[in-house]
Amino acid sequence: MAGVAGCAAGYLAVWVYLAHPIAGRVYSWLTAAGALAAIVVLARRPGYRAIMRAVDVAAPLILLFVVTLFLVTAVFSCTKNPVMTSLNNACHLSGLTGDNRVPQIFAHNLLNRQPRAIIWDWQGSARPPLQSGAVLMQLPLAGAGDWRRLSYESLGVLLQVMVLPAMWGVLRFLRLSGWRIAVVLTMFVFTGFFVFQSVFVWPKLIAAALVLTALMLLFFNRPNPWLWLLGGAAAGLGMLGHTGVAFTLLPMGLLLVLLKRYRRSWGHILRAALGAAAVFLPWMAYQRLFDPPGDQLLKWHFAGIWQPSPTPADPSFGELFEQSYGGLTLGQIVDFKIYNFAYLIGHGYGGGELAGRGAPAELRSAEMFVVLYGLALFNLAFVLLLVPMLRRRLAGIADVSRLKLMAVISAITLVVWPIALYGPGGIGTTAATFQGSYAMMAMLYAVLGTILTVLPRRVLVPLALLQVAYTVVVWFLLVWWRHNLHWSYVPFALLGGAATLAGFWYAGRRLDASPDGAEGAPDGAALPARTG
Repeated sequence: MAGVAGCAAGYLAVWVYLAHPIAGRVYSWLTAAGALAAIVVLARRPGYRAIMRAVDVAAPLILLFVVTLFLVTAVFSCTKNPVMTSLNNACHLSGLTGDNRVPQIFAHNLLNRQPRAIIWDWQGSARPPLQSGAVLMQLPLAGAGDWRRLSYESLGVLLQVMVLPAMWGVLRFLRLSGWRIAVVLTMFVFTGFFVFQSVFVWPKLIAAALVLTALMLLFFNRPNPWLWLLGGAAAGLGMLGHTGVAFTLLPMGLLLVLLKRYRRSWGHILRAALGAAAVFLPWMAYQRLFDPPGDQLLKWHFAGIWQPSPTPADPSFGELFEQSYGGLTLGQIVDFKIYNFAYLIGHGYGGGELAGRGAPAELRSAEMFVVLYGLALFNLAFVLLLVPMLRRRLAGIADVSRLKLMAVISAITLVVWPIALYGPGGIGTTAATFQGSYAMMAMLYAVLGTILTVLPRRVLVPLALLQVAYTVVVWFLLVWWRHNLHWSYVPFALLGGAATLAGFWYAGRRLDASPDGAEGAPDGAALPARTG
């Protein structure tokens, strides 16, 4: 919930800076001062200090900063050129697009009273503004030159890594034991998908974190009206991070409305809808009224037409949609959708290289583009589901009803998304992972990781270490190889990686030793406990 409040404050910064940059700067300083004051209050009051020491608060928070330190220093440890002149000179960030810098550029345009300035071929209103608001909030600390690059990347990584505490919460609600949570999160953090999507800071994992928060508030808690309002706001903020999460929010919304066991009451549904509308509708109004048409992504993804530097005089999305599909036969439309489904497992993927050259770069690219490859060793869970004895064991390890709910949401997303995208083959129209819902990917990691924990510890721990070893070699050592290493960062990257592994191990042990982790909690309690 703290993450939702922080994201809402960042989103408000967009509107304050849009009103006037001076008002925005005052807002940035006031929020920074408010944050410091909140830290003082937390430190001074014994009750708050006790809450902060609780393992379910302290562990995710500490891991958030440790993993961020690890990833940021790993990125700045290696550059393509001896002197880093731009953010994407970093080895991990070079050679893809500049999309990781769009939030920073839009924030800069707001600061300079040019919100409608074109960003390359993109309208400012075409991309959601959540991360730009966070960038504006950190202006008092951002500085200039090299420091501004470092501060932007650090903030961006921190925002994406917020998916880690969200995953912790989801796994706690699934009632996994501490050591199992530690193993699942270790494997998750050491996937190529997580590494790259965290350091290439387009705001997609932060959207996933917010949708996971909405899932916990709307489905896993007692029916508190205020929590439903907050859950709706979390969903709306997720859309303001990256609209791809709409493919996951759709089945979540349908389940809430259609199934009484989740709906609770229509009053709760109304509150959730109001929470989402309160944050998302102002941005829709901005797109339509202040900087129209703001629909480049809709036209590209769903009508298959890319319009650079659009104007209000261009054909509408509805007209282009009708034009694109009107030119296809029914058989062609079916073929397009089959192509999209096949792409999920790599069929039709044309290959490519990411963060380097050769076979390792091709592996990295596949993990970024293709859902099946991105899931890495988590795919073994599909095999385990074929064994009846292991399926039965799952009931003693996790809350199976909640696990099934997340599996159903992920499955519906995997059906709706390839059908909705236009296809076939275009970079913006095909079911490549980065075009879809990262909330779906996070849920898949949670579901499949939970299934993997039916394995005995003597098997599961080596499996996790194998995943770690693969990622360390392919995503770090081989990216650093034969490039310019900066030794002011390298030791911190190595230390951060070791601290990440140690942190997961220690957090798992603390959780298993704590009363909240060792004993069952009432259904829907704020700190859910395991049953096995």
